[in-house]
Amino acid sequence: MTSLFIDTTYDITLGILDDDLGWINFETFYGQKVSNILQKETHRLLDANSLKILDLDSVISIAGPGFYTGLRLSEGFADVLIFSGIKHFSFLSYTIPHLAGIENGIWMTKAYRGEYFFHLWNKEVSQNHLIAAKELEGFLSNVDKTSFYIHSENAIDDLSRGLIGERKTTLELLKDNSKNIFSKIINAQIKNESFYFRAPEDEFRVSL
Repeated sequence: MTSLFIDTTYDITLGILDDDLGWINFETFYGQKVSNILQKETHRLLDANSLKILDLDSVISIAGPGFYTGLRLSEGFADVLIFSGIKHFSFLSYTIPHLAGIENGIWMTKAYRGEYFFHLWNKEVSQNHLIAAKELEGFLSNVDKTSFYIHSENAIDDLSRGLIGERKTTLELLKDNSKNIFSKIINAQIKNESFYFRAPEDEFRVSL
Protein backbone atom coordinates (compact mmCIF):
# COMPACT_ATOMS: atom_id res chain seq x y z
CA MET A 1 0.00 0.00 0.00
CA THR A 2 1.72 3.18 -1.21
CA SER A 3 0.66 6.27 0.74
CA LEU A 4 1.14 10.00 0.48
CA PHE A 5 1.84 11.93 3.68
CA ILE A 6 0.95 15.63 4.04
CA ASP A 7 1.69 17.96 6.95
CA THR A 8 0.78 21.64 6.52
CA THR A 9 0.35 22.53 10.19
CA TYR A 10 3.28 24.97 10.19
CA ASP A 11 5.93 24.33 7.58
CA ILE A 12 5.08 21.87 4.80
CA THR A 13 6.26 18.27 4.94
CA LEU A 14 5.49 15.76 2.21
CA GLY A 15 6.39 12.11 2.08
CA ILE A 16 5.75 8.84 0.30
CA LEU A 17 5.39 5.60 2.25
CA ASP A 18 5.99 2.14 0.81
CA ASP A 19 3.93 -1.00 1.36
CA ASP A 20 5.58 -1.55 4.76
CA LEU A 21 4.94 2.08 5.80
CA GLY A 22 8.61 2.96 5.55
CA TRP A 23 9.68 6.24 3.98
CA ILE A 24 10.50 6.36 0.30
CA ASN A 25 10.74 10.15 0.54
CA PHE A 26 10.39 12.61 3.41
CA GLU A 27 10.94 16.28 2.68
CA THR A 28 10.19 19.52 4.55
CA PHE A 29 9.75 22.87 2.81
CA TYR A 30 10.46 25.92 4.95
CA GLY A 31 8.94 29.36 4.49
CA GLN A 32 6.77 28.33 1.54
CA LYS A 33 3.08 28.94 0.89
CA VAL A 34 1.04 25.75 0.75
CA SER A 35 -0.92 27.04 -2.23
CA ASN A 36 2.30 27.49 -4.22
CA ILE A 37 3.85 24.09 -3.74
CA LEU A 38 1.44 21.40 -2.50
CA GLN A 39 0.30 20.04 -5.85
CA LYS A 40 3.58 20.81 -7.66
CA GLU A 41 5.81 19.11 -5.09
CA THR A 42 3.46 16.16 -4.70
CA HIS A 43 3.66 15.61 -8.45
CA ARG A 44 7.46 15.92 -8.35
CA LEU A 45 7.82 13.37 -5.53
CA LEU A 46 5.54 10.90 -7.25
CA ASP A 47 7.21 11.37 -10.62
CA ALA A 48 10.68 10.89 -9.08
CA ASN A 49 9.54 7.45 -7.91
CA SER A 50 7.73 6.50 -11.14
CA LEU A 51 4.36 6.82 -9.43
CA LYS A 52 1.11 8.48 -10.44
CA ILE A 53 -1.65 9.77 -8.20
CA LEU A 54 -3.82 6.74 -8.96
CA ASP A 55 -1.02 4.44 -7.75
CA LEU A 56 -1.72 5.69 -4.22
CA ASP A 57 -3.81 3.59 -1.88
CA SER A 58 -4.14 6.30 0.75
CA VAL A 59 -3.29 9.84 1.75
CA ILE A 60 -2.44 10.46 5.41
CA SER A 61 -2.53 14.03 6.65
CA ILE A 62 -1.97 15.82 9.92
CA ALA A 63 -5.24 17.52 10.85
CA GLY A 64 -3.75 20.03 13.29
CA PRO A 65 -3.39 21.86 15.50
CA GLY A 66 -2.45 24.37 12.87
CA PHE A 67 -3.31 27.47 10.94
CA TYR A 68 -6.54 27.72 8.98
CA THR A 69 -5.29 28.23 5.42
CA GLY A 70 -2.69 25.47 5.41
CA LEU A 71 -5.05 22.92 6.92
CA ARG A 72 -7.91 23.81 4.60
CA LEU A 73 -5.70 23.42 1.53
CA SER A 74 -4.37 20.00 2.55
CA GLU A 75 -7.87 18.86 3.50
CA GLY A 76 -9.23 20.04 0.14
CA PHE A 77 -6.43 18.26 -1.71
CA ALA A 78 -7.20 15.05 0.18
CA ASP A 79 -10.89 15.43 -0.67
CA VAL A 80 -10.02 15.50 -4.38
CA LEU A 81 -8.04 12.26 -3.97
CA ILE A 82 -11.00 10.64 -2.21
CA PHE A 83 -13.05 11.13 -5.39
CA SER A 84 -10.47 8.94 -7.15
CA GLY A 85 -11.01 6.13 -4.65
CA ILE A 86 -7.97 6.92 -2.49
CA LYS A 87 -8.53 6.48 1.25
CA HIS A 88 -7.92 9.41 3.58
CA PHE A 89 -6.67 9.11 7.15
CA SER A 90 -5.90 12.09 9.36
CA PHE A 91 -4.58 12.58 12.88
CA LEU A 92 -3.46 15.28 15.31
CA SER A 93 0.25 15.99 15.70
CA TYR A 94 0.11 16.03 19.49
CA THR A 95 -0.98 12.37 19.44
CA ILE A 96 2.28 11.25 17.79
CA PRO A 97 4.11 10.52 21.09
CA HIS A 98 1.14 8.51 22.39
CA LEU A 99 0.97 6.56 19.12
CA ALA A 100 4.70 5.89 19.49
CA GLY A 101 4.08 4.38 22.95
CA ILE A 102 5.14 7.34 25.12
CA GLU A 103 2.79 7.28 28.10
CA ASN A 104 3.12 10.83 29.45
CA GLY A 105 4.45 14.19 28.46
CA ILE A 106 3.72 17.69 27.24
CA TRP A 107 3.50 19.04 23.67
CA MET A 108 3.35 22.66 22.57
CA THR A 109 3.25 24.87 19.49
CA LYS A 110 2.78 28.54 18.69
CA ALA A 111 -0.84 29.53 18.19
CA TYR A 112 -2.52 32.75 17.08
CA ARG A 113 -2.17 36.23 18.55
CA GLY A 114 0.84 35.61 20.78
CA GLU A 115 -0.64 32.49 22.37
CA TYR A 116 0.70 28.96 22.82
CA PHE A 117 -1.16 25.68 22.55
CA PHE A 118 -0.31 22.88 25.00
CA HIS A 119 -1.38 19.25 25.16
CA LEU A 120 -0.61 17.34 28.36
CA TRP A 121 -1.19 13.60 28.67
CA ASN A 122 -0.60 10.60 30.91
CA LYS A 123 -2.11 7.13 31.28
CA GLU A 124 -5.36 8.46 32.77
CA VAL A 125 -6.14 11.83 31.22
CA SER A 126 -5.21 14.34 28.54
CA GLN A 127 -5.93 18.05 28.44
CA ASN A 128 -5.43 21.06 26.16
CA HIS A 129 -4.54 24.62 27.12
CA LEU A 130 -4.28 27.88 25.17
CA ILE A 131 -1.87 30.11 27.08
CA ALA A 132 -1.20 33.84 26.58
CA ALA A 133 2.43 34.98 26.32
CA LYS A 134 2.21 36.88 29.61
CA GLU A 135 1.15 33.66 31.37
CA LEU A 136 3.67 31.36 29.69
CA GLU A 137 6.45 31.45 32.26
CA GLY A 138 4.04 30.81 35.14
CA PHE A 139 2.35 27.96 33.29
CA LEU A 140 5.64 26.24 32.45
CA SER A 141 6.89 26.56 36.02
CA ASN A 142 3.96 24.37 37.14
CA VAL A 143 4.26 21.48 34.67
CA ASP A 144 6.65 18.54 34.44
CA LYS A 145 8.95 19.27 31.49
CA THR A 146 10.79 15.93 31.63
CA SER A 147 9.18 14.63 28.43
CA PHE A 148 8.66 17.75 26.33
CA TYR A 149 7.72 17.77 22.64
CA ILE A 150 7.31 20.39 19.94
CA HIS A 151 6.35 19.56 16.36
CA SER A 152 9.37 21.32 14.85
CA GLU A 153 11.85 24.00 15.86
CA ASN A 154 10.10 26.51 13.59
CA ALA A 155 6.85 25.98 15.49
CA ILE A 156 8.16 27.75 18.60
CA ASP A 157 9.63 31.23 19.13
CA ASP A 158 12.46 32.80 21.10
CA LEU A 159 10.33 33.39 24.21
CA SER A 160 9.16 29.79 24.51
CA ARG A 161 12.53 28.39 23.39
CA GLY A 162 14.21 30.09 26.33
CA LEU A 163 11.69 28.70 28.82
CA ILE A 164 11.17 25.07 27.84
CA GLY A 165 14.75 23.83 27.74
CA GLU A 166 15.41 20.33 26.41
CA ARG A 167 12.84 19.10 23.91
CA LYS A 168 12.20 16.59 21.16
CA THR A 169 10.24 17.04 17.93
CA THR A 170 7.24 14.99 16.91
CA LEU A 171 8.18 15.43 13.25
CA GLU A 172 11.42 13.50 13.90
CA LEU A 173 9.53 10.98 16.02
CA LEU A 174 7.18 10.41 13.10
CA LYS A 175 10.08 10.11 10.69
CA ASP A 176 11.84 7.50 12.86
CA ASN A 177 8.74 5.46 13.83
CA SER A 178 6.64 5.54 10.67
CA LYS A 179 5.62 1.87 10.57
CA ASN A 180 4.55 1.76 14.22
CA ILE A 181 2.62 5.04 14.10
CA PHE A 182 0.97 4.80 10.69
CA SER A 183 -0.07 1.18 11.13
CA LYS A 184 -2.04 2.22 14.23
CA ILE A 185 -3.67 5.10 12.35
CA ILE A 186 -4.66 2.90 9.39
CA ASN A 187 -5.80 -0.08 11.47
CA ALA A 188 -7.97 2.17 13.63
CA GLN A 189 -9.24 4.08 10.55
CA ILE A 190 -8.46 7.37 12.28
CA LYS A 191 -9.87 10.44 10.56
CA ASN A 192 -9.77 13.51 12.77
CA GLU A 193 -11.47 16.74 11.76
CA SER A 194 -9.20 19.73 11.12
CA PHE A 195 -8.21 21.33 14.43
CA TYR A 196 -7.59 25.08 14.34
CA PHE A 197 -6.57 26.81 17.54
CA ARG A 198 -9.98 28.45 17.66
CA ALA A 199 -13.24 27.87 15.86
CA PRO A 200 -13.22 29.80 12.54
CA GLU A 201 -16.16 31.94 13.65
CA ASP A 202 -14.08 33.10 16.63
CA GLU A 203 -10.91 33.64 14.66
CA PHE A 204 -12.51 35.59 11.81
CA ARG A 205 -14.91 37.88 13.68
CA VAL A 206 -15.90 41.04 11.84
CA SER A 207 -14.52 44.14 13.53
CA LEU A 208 -17.16 46.75 14.34
